[in-house]
Amino acid sequence: MELASLAQLERCHRRHDSVMAELLEAARRFAAGRPDDGDLGRVHEAVAYFERAITRHFVDEDGSVFPRLSTRRPELAATLAELSAEHPAQIAMQAEVAAAARDLDGDTRPNAGKVLLDAATRLAEAHRAHVRREDEIFAAAHEALTAEDDAEIVAEMETRRGREEGGGRGGGERHRGSGGGDRGSGGGDRGSRDGERHRGGGGGGGGGGGGG
Repeated sequence: MELASLAQLERCHRRHDSVMAELLEAARRFAAGRPDDGDLGRVHEAVAYFERAITRHFVDEDGSVFPRLSTRRPELAATLAELSAEHPAQIAMQAEVAAAARDLDGDTRPNAGKVLLDAATRLAEAHRAHVRREDEIFAAAHEALTAEDDAEIVAEMETRRGREEGGGRGGGERHRGSGGGDRGSGGGDRGSRDGERHRGGGGGGGGGGGGG
């Protein structure tokens, strides 16, 4: 049985793969001193995607999926705890990429490109290893979690997104045009559509041609 909540998280994994690939390509060109016209936008889009969609994705896993899966499959509890413990390190690596991206403008660009490539490479390696393990677990989780678990997880994920959007209306930065992240149990990765709008605008809020 395919579960909507896990399918959504798996779509986010594939979107994350795509964003990382485009970030690495842009970082390599910056490090070589030969960036394309759109590379600065691609880098900033990736940073915005990480900050918005990936941080929220980790909360979905740590707060909704992993606890239920640990209950249904106790033999996975230790592995799930390890995966959860890796999330803060990935957030820290994302922050290193963001810091390098801020230095890409101006006279520091050549060296900043090399710093960016180093940071992006470390993040990509950590991401690949982490997601490989999660993909294997999610494949088994489709049979371990119940339909009731799935409905509860989807509701919690939607509640998180509703809170973020509601807070954004009050005057904070609202990222609805920036991708909205990995929202929706059936509609695919919404950010991948929204990010295309940002590419057209040359800007900074999705990731490598898309959002979260």
